[in-house]
Amino acid sequence: MKHNILYSFRRCPYAIRARWALINTNQVVELREVDLKNKPHELIQISKKATVPVLKTSLNKVIDESLDIMVWSIERSNMHALFGNNKNLKEIFNLIETNDQVFKYHLDRFKYASRFNLEESETHRAAGMKILVSLNNRLKEFSSKGKPLFLVDAKETLADWAIWPFVRQFRIADIKKFDQNQEIQFLRNWLSYFFTHEKYPLVMKKNEPWRKQNKPLIFGQ
Repeated sequence: MKHNILYSFRRCPYAIRARWALINTNQVVELREVDLKNKPHELIQISKKATVPVLKTSLNKVIDESLDIMVWSIERSNMHALFGNNKNLKEIFNLIETNDQVFKYHLDRFKYASRFNLEESETHRAAGMKILVSLNNRLKEFSSKGKPLFLVDAKETLADWAIWPFVRQFRIADIKKFDQNQEIQFLRNWLSYFFTHEKYPLVMKKNEPWRKQNKPLIFGQ
């Protein structure tokens, strides 16, 4: 059987959300963990960007954007409820765009301040927190109505799946401060849903970097 192939990196939030979507939509792939300092020729050959994640389907289609991989997996599994409805589809993608274009910018300059400008670290942390508080307030509103803690219409959608790995990254930058921050208590509970999910250990499992001679590592079974 010819499998779909996913080039991935365990800690990359883009790769995490791709793996999360694949495993939660029951898509089976051959997982190839990439050593970012020694990228395999096979990855470079199929993707000019050569940045993870990259999915090569069994039909030789190459998808090298994480969000596109997520959409592909959801459509393939016919789990269209994750796109919400016509009323809130735009809202879902607006939240993801803010995460990818704005929050990620500040996240990098806070978490990896030594690579950018240490003196501006707190400025970027505050900017990131402002976005997290806005997400928290969405969840707080649903909680006050006794509804589940999800970002759009209190229903689990693509927005939740696409954003949580980046919130995880923000938390890692200062775990103690994040976990004690009462300003984002609903967001912390939301994040805990993913941390305690039965699929989380599978998605975050450590794997050795892929080599051509390796036995295929099947992910999603």
